[in-house]
Amino acid sequence: MPSDAYDLVVIGAGAAGSSVATAAAGRGFAVALIEEWKVGGTCLNVGCDPTKALVRCAEVAHLARISSRFGIRSSGVTVDWPAVRAYVDEVIDRIRGGDGEQNLRDQGITLIKERGKFLDGNTVQAGRRRISADRFLVATGARPSVPPIEGLDTVGYITSQDAVELDRLPGSVVIVGAGLIGVEFAQIFARLGVEVTLVGNREHILPREEPELRDALLRILQREGVRWVPRVRVERAEEYEGRKVVRGARDGEPVEIEAEEIMIATGRVPNIADLGLEAAGIQAKDHGIIVDSQLRTTNPLVYAVGDVTGIYMFTHVADYQARVAEHNLLDEGEPARADYRVVPWVTYTSPELARVGLTEEEARAGGYDVVTGTMPFAEVPRAITLDEPTGLVKLVVDRAERAVLGCHILGAHAGDLIAEVATVMERRIPVDAIAETIHPYPTLSEGVFWAAFEVVHDLLDTAQAYLAR
Repeated sequence: MPSDAYDLVVIGAGAAGSSVATAAAGRGFAVALIEEWKVGGTCLNVGCDPTKALVRCAEVAHLARISSRFGIRSSGVTVDWPAVRAYVDEVIDRIRGGDGEQNLRDQGITLIKERGKFLDGNTVQAGRRRISADRFLVATGARPSVPPIEGLDTVGYITSQDAVELDRLPGSVVIVGAGLIGVEFAQIFARLGVEVTLVGNREHILPREEPELRDALLRILQREGVRWVPRVRVERAEEYEGRKVVRGARDGEPVEIEAEEIMIATGRVPNIADLGLEAAGIQAKDHGIIVDSQLRTTNPLVYAVGDVTGIYMFTHVADYQARVAEHNLLDEGEPARADYRVVPWVTYTSPELARVGLTEEEARAGGYDVVTGTMPFAEVPRAITLDEPTGLVKLVVDRAERAVLGCHILGAHAGDLIAEVATVMERRIPVDAIAETIHPYPTLSEGVFWAAFEVVHDLLDTAQAYLAR
């Protein structure tokens, strides 16, 4: 078995792994990058990027159907699924920037298209090659989690990764799981003309989100034709007369849902199987590889980043971790430490639902004296001109410190708007800074401004009332 030595070996060529490998190669390190699947990982190939392209396609179909509200007449809307697929593929090619594999090789990286597995604490096997290094990075990502539903494998199902590569659209689909992925695909499929039933094992969709916003989003989905079935524990799947049936129970009563296709959207699990972690002295639990704040595993030569750690499974968190790990792997001096105090995330429905920090309930449960400010988009001129008046901005603020504890936005481009608040929270700037900053008119950002303005005046009124006593 050939033996090679490198300065750095990266296992996993997703966004995080590729960026660290590229940075190391740019500094003159000898780098081997091991990837058994596709360069770019899940997010680029079958995850965030193609999914968001599908969101856009579905949005265009929806806008075409309601175009008469804008005085634009259309003769009908037909979804050409092969053309949609072609558009999504084109988008991914543009993001990838050509041949992803060759791009890496052109930077001097040794790309090995095999499965990587640790043989010991400083040796990895990839195919027939044995590779040693001074330092390692594990960035193998995650895969869809599929619950043990009786008969599911026999009947067949799709996951979010399969959904972006379907040969044809099903006439109907039952989506099991009402988290971020399930909710996004419920709207995508519905807007593309698929009959959708969304099944959750809890009372509400998106259970971690601010209640009033997530409930408003559910009403939007239902108006667009999504059928919501809460509190169901799916127990088995069967096939009946060419269609698929999921059976379960709700409050002790049987539930049966029939559809052409079953989609499982019950979360993701880290890819840690068959990596030889034990041989390398790397500890892991079901939620992922254990790392410290420096992203170092229990083997001091090995770092891990991204979904494989189980820490906030978002690409932007993986990118952040990659920057921390890059410094600690390649630079001398004081190590960098990951800080997850401020992590925004977005559900890419239309309108979008964005969050950073605590909900009001979480803040109060944490002992904070809370003041909130809200601004409905129905009162924001730009939202009205866009015909996007649904939703609102909600700020959760600590009354004593005037610190923003959380922000929740349901509205058009909420994912872009949340960044302003995340910056304020990250730099520990008082809420006053938002209210004192001139925001351009007419923009959606005024929703954030007016929510902050309400908080500041609430605090001022409280202070004046106290002084007047």
